Amino acid sequence: MTIESLAASHALGKGAEPDAVFSILKEANAAIQKYGRDRVTNASIGAIYTEEEQFATIPAVEEYLRHLPAEELMNYAPISGLPEFLDAAIAETFQGYQPQNTYARAIATPGGTGGVRHAIYNYTEPGQKVLVPDWAWGPYHTIAREHLRSTETYEMFDGEYHFNLAALREKTEALLRVQDSLVIIFNTPAHNPTGYSVTTEEWQQLLQFFKACAADEKKKLVLLLDMAYLEYAGTVEETRGFMRLFADLPANVLVLIAYSMSKSYLVYGLRSGALIALSSSPEVVEEFSCVSSFSNRGVWSNGTRCAQRLLADVAKDAQLKARIMAERNAFRDLLRQRAGIFLEEAKEVGLQLMPYQSGFFISVPVANPQQVAAKLMSENLFTVPLKKGIRLAICAVPTFKVPGMAKKIKAAL
Repeated sequence: MTIESLAASHALGKGAEPDAVFSILKEANAAIQKYGRDRVTNASIGAIYTEEEQFATIPAVEEYLRHLPAEELMNYAPISGLPEFLDAAIAETFQGYQPQNTYARAIATPGGTGGVRHAIYNYTEPGQKVLVPDWAWGPYHTIAREHLRSTETYEMFDGEYHFNLAALREKTEALLRVQDSLVIIFNTPAHNPTGYSVTTEEWQQLLQFFKACAADEKKKLVLLLDMAYLEYAGTVEETRGFMRLFADLPANVLVLIAYSMSKSYLVYGLRSGALIALSSSPEVVEEFSCVSSFSNRGVWSNGTRCAQRLLADVAKDAQLKARIMAERNAFRDLLRQRAGIFLEEAKEVGLQLMPYQSGFFISVPVANPQQVAAKLMSENLFTVPLKKGIRLAICAVPTFKVPGMAKKIKAAL
């Protein structure tokens, strides 16, 4: 007897294709072993690397974690998260910009990814679609499929490389004609993979549109803000000021914010974050807390206690907070320096880029991404091919290796 599969029908075909980022990272590491680090440029992984091409940490965070007692380092955290961590996550997310007359609740999640999972699973029905831009973090599609949903995309930028409000409106209206619940994902500020941030003026227009959609009380709109990169996108006002616009939203419009410690504290592997609900209705945020806590228990049970304790202690220790902010800002300045060099060279050689403002990534629109990425790989420049272009993790490239990258990419086109 020959058995080819025992998997359930909904699991057939999963994992047939390797993860795009980590498969390229594997190739880059192999090239480093073969040719030496100074002959390879690894622009694949979304993690900050130092000028010496070493994994970057925030020294104050590393020192804090190394001195934690075992109970705080390895013990269970409550299923919903340490209460003081949840308060700290809300406070750090808004930093004085929580809109008036709103209620906020948080639930601990393993990084921003866990928050995306809860939003998709708990606020759409099986078989429904989630709306994402065509330039997007790939796992949005994976998470939707894993939970028996799918994704619909809209063209994020128009022909002039401006944010495409018309396309988003058109797809939203089309989906609301066939489903009553709709989750719309915004990865802003410092969007992955382009580095774009939705402006305050664009948010004003979007919210006016969403309020009009919500006039039909049978419709439920959930705006999921994936804000993993906000600490590298500018000042507190620049990164959070738009959130005050979320005041006076109808009760059938829920804002969810996926907060992540991975980038802001450079503790990617500790998998710690929170999903924050913001609503004009206390009943809606209470329901959010209940369903999310149940989901925690049913999926991963408990979060990582030591990371939760870190954020809770940062909230009450002004000296620790100031030191972490200063050390983080040094990395933010380093990213700006690297990006600035690349952007200037791209302009000089006539290399078209997607609109970049800040963050870990810069993207180049190309018609044949796989071929271009393969060509660059043959020259030991490792980028990630997407559906409509290639992505460069400028965060991982030391400053001295940035000059020449744009010229090499232009030549590969």
